[in-house]
Amino acid sequence: MTDNEKKIRPIIYIIDPDEGQRSKLEMLLKRTGYDAVSYPSAEIFLDTEQYSDRLGCVISEMTLPGADGLELLSLLRDRNSHLSLMILTGDPDVGHAVTALHNKVSDYLVKPVIERELIKRIKIALREAKEMYQVARST
Repeated sequence: MTDNEKKIRPIIYIIDPDEGQRSKLEMLLKRTGYDAVSYPSAEIFLDTEQYSDRLGCVISEMTLPGADGLELLSLLRDRNSHLSLMILTGDPDVGHAVTALHNKVSDYLVKPVIERELIKRIKIALREAKEMYQVARST
């Protein structure tokens, strides 16, 4: 696969401190045909991944060690990333959901989630990311 093909093929980044949750979600996504990679924290993701020119989305737990899901969204925007961000969390706090949606996360889902519904929402997030990616490429 060429570098250009890698940039165009969507990737899904999973950020969750729970190794079991990360692994389960990563296996589901790969089984569904997506490229997926997971990290235990936002900082490790930001330090490790070459995400700036990739098309894709981030699925993040709201509560993380270090930067939380909303701080991750802010950091991605500060770095001009065109990745969409979904929150998939075990935290049913309505205030967090309202704040996240107000800050324009792609979606906010509370665990457990039906796999079929999650895949449907990921497709929507990837469409949003593709639009951001195309706008960034045209400027």
